[in-house]
Formats: sequence, C-alpha cells, structure tokens
Amino acid sequence: MQAVRIKLYQNLVNYRIGLSYGYVQTYPLPTPSMVRGMVHNLLGLKEYKNLKISIQGEYKSIITDLQKVYKFDRVRDDKKKGIVDNRPRVYAGDQKRSLNQGILFIDEIVDMDLILHISFEEEYLNNKLLEVVLSKTVVLGRNEDIAYVDFENTKIVHVQSLEDEDGYRLRYNMYLTPEVCKKSQLSGTYYRLPFYYYPVSSFEDKRIFEYVDVVYVTKGAKLEGDVLVDEDGYLVSFLECKLP
Repeated sequence: MQAVRIKLYQNLVNYRIGLSYGYVQTYPLPTPSMVRGMVHNLLGLKEYKNLKISIQGEYKSIITDLQKVYKFDRVRDDKKKGIVDNRPRVYAGDQKRSLNQGILFIDEIVDMDLILHISFEEEYLNNKLLEVVLSKTVVLGRNEDIAYVDFENTKIVHVQSLEDEDGYRLRYNMYLTPEVCKKSQLSGTYYRLPFYYYPVSSFEDKRIFEYVDVVYVTKGAKLEGDVLVDEDGYLVSFLECKLP
C-alpha cells in the first residue's frame, strides 16, 4: 500500500477539544478530522475523498496560557428579529458588528513532533499531496498553528504487514483502534473522535459528524502479532471513515 508520510514540528499548538469554552483544552494529538481538513485544504478539494489516516507523535509538555480575546459576532439583522444589542459596535471589514471581549485559558502543547501517514483511495492524490506539502504553508490546529515540515522525512512510502516474534514497541504516542488494543491487551485513553462532517450551507446549519473510535496509547507499549509498518520502520495504524 502506498502512503504519504508527513513529519511535522509545531512549537506551541492547541488541538481543541470540542465544547471546551473559557478553558480551551487540547487533545494529545490532532483528531482525524483536523488532519483530513488540513489535507483537503492543501489540495483545494471541494468534496470529500476517501482516505486513511495514521496519527502519532510526542511532545515535551503542556502549558496553560492566558489570552485576551476579541470576537466579532456574525452579521445578523437584529432589528428585524426585535433584538436590542447595547454592546460596542465597530467596523469589521465593511460592516458594523458587535464586539465581545474576554479572557481565555488555553492549553498549549510544547514542541510537538508529529508523524502522519495519509493514504488516499485514489492514489494520484498521494503524489499530489506530497507536492503541495513540500511547497505550501501547512497549518494544523488553530489558524496560527503553522507547522514546520521535515522535507527529508516527508515522502511517499510503502506500507506493509510485518510480524515480529518479540512484538513491536511504540516509538511515539499513537491513536490505535480498539481492535488492535484488545488483541495486544493494551490500555490507554479511549476517545470517540470526529473524522468528517457533512457539508453545510451556512453557520446556522448544524454539523453532522461521522466518528471513529480510538485509543490513545503512550510510547513504549508493546504490540503483538501483525502490525503495519512503512519502509523506514515507522508503525502505521490507519483510521478510516469510508463514505459511499
């Protein structure tokens, strides 16, 4: 199987846990939907393309930052709805909007090293993805979370099944499927993570997500039986949400 291995470094990053407000918490690794969104955005894709994603990495620490936030409300016709809004109104672009100010506590991961394996069902997209990753700015997490791409270790790789009698120890923290963890009797933190949401036409529409079940397992854990590895020995654990 062919895949694109992308090695990234981020100095300070937040992979936001949904519905965390006031105190914005972070997942220990980016979710599949964040990686999928990054990839589709880099490729300029307007519709979902089936793909598999493997996510692993390690970091030095997590700090909590205090930030002052300025937020502009969405454009709306308050008079028409009979709403009285006495908050300050300032120009944002060519329209006046209500301005909110506040304080947020935000978790930030320090010195994140990520290894992603991406494999599209349509293989030509793998080659195209490698091309754009090596030539465009990569952002993963918040809008300001720019990633440094390790050009030497970012490339097309072949993934194959491998069985080692002594087992295989994780070199990085990783999202594994519950089936793999059960087979190797591994414990970790269970997450149900978003992978894809169906297209919406406006901010008012609700996002309907498809989820995948994963277990976050820390490095050093031992896998038994067959495992997937790439040609340089990096473990691969694909997560998938295949749509018709």
